[in-house]
Formats: sequence, structure tokens, C-alpha cells
Amino acid sequence: MKEWMMTERRLIGYQVKRLDQLIEATFDRAVESVGMSRREWQTLNTIVGDPAADLVDALRPFWTADGASIADVTAALIARGWITRDPDGRYAATDAGLAAHGTAARAVGVVRRQLADGITDAEFATLTTTLARMIANLEPAG
Repeated sequence: MKEWMMTERRLIGYQVKRLDQLIEATFDRAVESVGMSRREWQTLNTIVGDPAADLVDALRPFWTADGASIADVTAALIARGWITRDPDGRYAATDAGLAAHGTAARAVGVVRRQLADGITDAEFATLTTTLARMIANLEPAG
């Protein structure tokens, strides 16, 4: 095994899995502190960032078998008055939704800064490029 594949005697799979767990838990706490679930944040953030986005495609990498569906989350956001849906099925954030999004975005920004603390922009770019290459190396072709 290549020496660079192990750090602090842990395989990369362990480190990636542990980092994913910590990211999930930390982001969950951040958005819960401002009154929304992680799935609500991801959905609202997608709608605010790209109202024309296909939510299923945009959110697929983030959703797990936790029992929630995009339909459940969008219904909850509509009930809160944070998003609306037009007759063509497109979602849009309301003023209240934009305000909630802004509050959550600030909490998420704190976590993102904490996550990248002590990491230069170049190191972060190298990390994300390397992870993208590893994913591409293992994803099925086609």
C-alpha cells in the first residue's frame, strides 16, 4: 500500500467517512439552531440559488434513507410560508423564506469557515480536485 494512502495510521476510507459524519452532525446543529432541518436548508438553499433547478437531481447526493422525501420537505416549506409553487410546478422563495435562508446561511458560513480553518485556498483546491478525481476513478462509467 502506498504510504500516502495512510495518515495517522487510518486509511483514507475511514477519514472520508469520519469527515462526512462530522460535517453532517455539525451542519445539522447549525441549521437546527436557526429553526430548520438540514433537509429544509438544502432544499431552500437550492431553490434560492437556482429556482429552475430540478430538486431531485440537485439534492440526490445529500439525501439518505432517513424517511424524508423532497415532497415532504417542500410541503413543510410551503406550510411555513417560506416557498411557493406556481401552476407549472416551479418553486420560489417568499420574502419570509429569503429571510430564513439568510439566517441559516450565516450559521452555515460559520461552519464552513470552521471546516476550512488553517487550510489555504490552494490546499482546499487541491483537496477538492483530488477528491473529485478519486470519485471519478471509482464511479461506474456511463
